[in-house]
Amino acid sequence: MAVASFGLAARRLFPLDIGASTDVGVVRSTDIEAAVKQAVELVGGIGRYIGRGDVVAVKPNIAFNSPPQYKATTDPLVVRTIVDLCYQAGASKVYVFDRTVSNPKLSYITSGIQRAAEEAGAKVLYVGNVSSKLYKKISVAGGVYLKETLVNKYILESDAFINLPVAKQHSTAGLTIGMKNLMGISGDNRSRWHWDIHQAISDINMAVKSDLTVVDATAIMTRKGPTGGSLSYLKDTDTIIASPGVAQADAETALLFGMQPEDLGYLRLAEEKGLGSIGTYSRKEISLL
Repeated sequence: MAVASFGLAARRLFPLDIGASTDVGVVRSTDIEAAVKQAVELVGGIGRYIGRGDVVAVKPNIAFNSPPQYKATTDPLVVRTIVDLCYQAGASKVYVFDRTVSNPKLSYITSGIQRAAEEAGAKVLYVGNVSSKLYKKISVAGGVYLKETLVNKYILESDAFINLPVAKQHSTAGLTIGMKNLMGISGDNRSRWHWDIHQAISDINMAVKSDLTVVDATAIMTRKGPTGGSLSYLKDTDTIIASPGVAQADAETALLFGMQPEDLGYLRLAEEKGLGSIGTYSRKEISLL
């Protein structure tokens, strides 16, 4: 069944040519709020992505029942800042959610994301059981492993989708950043995705486009990912990366781990499937340190 049959916003199928001055914005700073705002400005400003009256879906990584200092989840200040920016741009509603691995209520609270999002005025949605009320089946045009997939309706019915991953080592995928963060929008049996994880990750990103990806790389988890659980697994990098291209955001983030983008199977496939170049893109970097 075609995606459009569920009223999927045109932006989701054919993202706007935002006319941004650069493909990737990189900001180094210990001030997370300032770094997020500046990174978004480098790729055109929030007004390039959010219009007055828009309904916005924001997808952080809230996968685990883990406190924010361990960086298994997106920093709550990143989430709050993005929600604030959305409302400043005229958004009518902002939804924040994830399909967690751990208990959703515990994960939302322990991560600090529920409080941060609600304080900024967002509606926080718990995603528990997969049901036809919450998920719609869409076709994956050109999909290799995923021919169809269940996608959260709040993504499909939104005017804009903002992807807020945290940067971590991952035992199966190599790294989990923006592209893999889309596993949290699916109602599929995700354990099956691990049978061909790189194809699955690249396929879901063909089906659902992130309008803006903002990567929390303030401290990256270099080992024992994706759950972590110790400060010794982290490396302070004081970095926020923003891009309208999720593959470019992931490619730039991979460099922080001492990796080349082509070291990651899903990034190689992303380029092959037309999701953008992972080796050649424009970038601007500033330091607020």
